[in-house]
Amino acid sequence: MNKLFIDNRAIEFITKALAKENSSAMRVFISGGGCCKQIEITPVNKALAGDVTNDQDGIRVHIEKQIADNTDSIEILFDEKKGLLIYFEKNQENL
Repeated sequence: MNKLFIDNRAIEFITKALAKENSSAMRVFISGGGCCKQIEITPVNKALAGDVTNDQDGIRVHIEKQIADNTDSIEILFDEKKGLLIYFEKNQENL
C-alpha cells in the first residue's frame, strides 16, 4: 500500500472516537470468513504483528498486512448517513 487518505470529516469523527474509547489508533482489518468476510475499522492501542502503520493529520491507522499487501491506496471518508466509508484501490499485480 502506497497511499492513505482520510478526509477532514473522517479525521474529526475518528479523533472523537479515539478520545471516547481512550485509544491511540484505529485498525483496519478483515473479519469473518468464507463468503462472509468484511472490512472493519476499530479503535486500538497497538498494532498487531504484521500490521502496516500510517499516520495522517494526527491519526494513526494500523492496516492488516493482507489488506496493505493487496491494495495500492486506501481512502477513508465520512458520510453523515452511513458513517465511515473505506475505499480501496486494488493492487494490479494481485488481480
